[in-house]
Amino acid sequence: MYKFIFLSPFLLIGINVSMADDYEDEVRKRLGLNTEVAQVTAISNDDSESVPAGRSGEIVYNLGCAACHNAGLAGAPLYADDSQWETRLIKGLEMLTSNAYNGYNAMPAKGLCMDCSEEEIKRSVEYMLEALTIN
Repeated sequence: MYKFIFLSPFLLIGINVSMADDYEDEVRKRLGLNTEVAQVTAISNDDSESVPAGRSGEIVYNLGCAACHNAGLAGAPLYADDSQWETRLIKGLEMLTSNAYNGYNAMPAKGLCMDCSEEEIKRSVEYMLEALTIN
């Protein structure tokens, strides 16, 4: 009896740790985000141009940014909505990338993609800007 009482907290901790991953997957599923993170690897070859390492802008956007920018949550400008992006374009790519990476107003740092590099965040900003008809 005493052994069971002594071991039960350890069993509960083990169950709780495994549930954390399931919970994150469930949240991503409900938000319509990919649970699989695709990686792009760089191929170094003298005959070919170098390919940048990391995820593409579209993958990063779908991984985190889309949760707010597809629905306009917390004042986020809608994806491909020229009227909402018009005033933001004045800031330029560098400032928009900095805001996305560090957080700005209600937008969390890295736009919910905690494992994204600054270059990947820049690609996602470029991806959003490329969808606009104004430049």
